[in-house]
Amino acid sequence: MTRSTPVTVNPINLVLDLGGVLFHPQFGQVKLATHASPISVKRLVSTSTWMAYECGKLSEKECYQQLADQYGFQADDLAIAITKGRAVADYDRNLVASLRDFKNAMAGKVVFILASNISSPDYIALQELWGKDFWSLFDHCFPSSTVGTRKPSMRFYRHILGASGAVPEDTIFVDDRPENVLAASAMGVKGIVFTDGEDLLRSLMNMTGDPVERGQTFLQAKAGQHCSITDRGEQVKENYSQLLMLDITGDSGINEIVLASSLVSLNRPPRFWNFFAGAPKFTTDTYPDDLDTTSLALASMPYEASVVHSILDEMLNSVDEDGLLKFYLDDSRPRVDAVICLNILTLFCIYKRGYQLPETLSWIYDILLNRAYMHGTRYYTTPEWFLYYMSRLLSRTNDPILRDRFENLLRTRIMERIGAEGDALCLAMRLNACNLLGISNRPDFDTLTAAQCRDGGWGASLMYIIPGSSRKLGNRGLTTAFAVKALQGAVDRLN
Repeated sequence: MTRSTPVTVNPINLVLDLGGVLFHPQFGQVKLATHASPISVKRLVSTSTWMAYECGKLSEKECYQQLADQYGFQADDLAIAITKGRAVADYDRNLVASLRDFKNAMAGKVVFILASNISSPDYIALQELWGKDFWSLFDHCFPSSTVGTRKPSMRFYRHILGASGAVPEDTIFVDDRPENVLAASAMGVKGIVFTDGEDLLRSLMNMTGDPVERGQTFLQAKAGQHCSITDRGEQVKENYSQLLMLDITGDSGINEIVLASSLVSLNRPPRFWNFFAGAPKFTTDTYPDDLDTTSLALASMPYEASVVHSILDEMLNSVDEDGLLKFYLDDSRPRVDAVICLNILTLFCIYKRGYQLPETLSWIYDILLNRAYMHGTRYYTTPEWFLYYMSRLLSRTNDPILRDRFENLLRTRIMERIGAEGDALCLAMRLNACNLLGISNRPDFDTLTAAQCRDGGWGASLMYIIPGSSRKLGNRGLTTAFAVKALQGAVDRLN
């Protein structure tokens, strides 16, 4: 499927194929007896004789007889098969209803055009069979039998553009055959190779709407309900994703006890934060507070500087023998994670105390230099977590020495990842990292835009793993917040 930047200004011309998109003929597998082996109707409608018939160069009778003479069957047998097929032909009623809703929602900003390789008798039969319920959807209809040529001839596309007044850059062409889409795209038309109705509708909304506005609408519509879900469909109430949403959006309305922003609702603890908001799930019955969630909270919410410094002092007691920060406030869990170290290090740098963690800084540099992040970490499985948090660190420090040490190398490493595969959260993190460093990234912008769901949000991409149970945790709200921020930051650079 072609990925495109959204069309938002001029009226859209939506050109839809009939057979294979809105209608799926069922008679193609019918076989006719011949002097040799039987031949299918599907094979016959792919012949040059049938194509000439679809262009209006042969009558129905002439077409059937020529095919009968060529392949050795009775012309009446083909006529009967086609007549039976027409009688039971039905269009995809759910898809047509959804397209009509889309047209109404666009409020006159989209013109529907039918473009089909179809004979005149078949076209007339379907007009009579389906009536106004179907045909009223279209503002223009161009059967090949009337145009005098068929897809993928360039003459066909020039005809429909000229007769409808459509211009290529404001036109979307939908067909189930890649060769037909290729021909349209060669004229500057935006092409979609049809696979299914749901994918088509999602693509149309992504190509005609403002992805940032739609994403923001999704976030606000579900404010306070952006819960995390495991890959097994289990809901997990946790603080980390909520705090990261605040961090990426800069949204942090707060009172002394309960943070109740326009997106999330969190209970603020007296001092250190816990990953879980309530009883732990899929781990031990008691779960310690941690430096990872705490660092994110202190960086994304208003705190008195004296309180933060006192917490930083306590964090320095959690350094292991290598000088690296252990992130659990529990000596029985001596865990170290590179992404988490970056998160904690960012908080120290915000408060101008990064110099207190020289071993951590050196370790992070070595990881970046040697691309050791490529296989992820124990909790964060993709390279983008490390690269995003590294770019976040540089964006929040005023230390010129730190920037000189890391920035050029980080730019190189992020540019190496442009266009790499990844889910929506990976793409959004990568694009946000590019934005923070002033790097233009059209490939991931287009891929992320195309991944937007019909409701305006993005899918619940993998955030992190709960190691004890191997459960993977995702959150649509978090993915959407990252995607909105990424697209907002990239659009001016790409235009």
